[in-house]
Amino acid sequence: MTKLSTVSDAIIRSIESGALREGDRLPSEGDLATLHGVSVGTIQKALMRLTHSGLITREKGRGTFVTGARVAPADVRYLRFRDEEANELPLYVHARSVKRVNRKGQWSEFLGGEGYVRIERVISVGGRFDLYSEFWLREEDFAQLGGLDREALEKNLRELIGQRLSLPTLRADQWLRFGAPPAAVAPELGLAPEAPALIMELRGFTLRDQPLYYQAIYAAPFAERLTTVREKLS
Repeated sequence: MTKLSTVSDAIIRSIESGALREGDRLPSEGDLATLHGVSVGTIQKALMRLTHSGLITREKGRGTFVTGARVAPADVRYLRFRDEEANELPLYVHARSVKRVNRKGQWSEFLGGEGYVRIERVISVGGRFDLYSEFWLREEDFAQLGGLDREALEKNLRELIGQRLSLPTLRADQWLRFGAPPAAVAPELGLAPEAPALIMELRGFTLRDQPLYYQAIYAAPFAERLTTVREKLS
């Protein structure tokens, strides 16, 4: 495990255990560097990573604070990883936006229809690296979900659709490839324009093998050696 991951893990464990609570201010960068035996630069990178994932917030002139509302691991079973010591890494989901769009793309080819809703989220894998997710639904299906607050958007969207629409995910096809992510996604992952990213595409099917959702997940290169854990839909 890198020094950066070690620091991130330690801060996350403090939040999960209750040693750090909502609204608590973290020690200064210098104090954290001394505590963990690393450079201030490593601390800055770790705090930047946790800020991007929505676990902490940094306020100029005041310090770094625990957000509180988004520190609980999310139940996102289709994306599960274990590290080299066989420890399953918790996932922390931070909703970024919900947008109605009419433009066409792979989502429209799969889902059909005319209007779509795109839910954008950042998923932190154990505080070690981030995934960027675009989750697409037909506009009429999204409307039937009713109002979705941030808490709902940061949970398992598959289960939410199954519960509210009675449309379970019975099959999910997955593809992996490398390619340039959308222009708006690249800076979220710290990538230069046109730099390649790992792209996972998921197409969810429901009753009578009907298309239900389309999802694209993007990841910048990372050094972690992980094991993926397969999801059982049944």
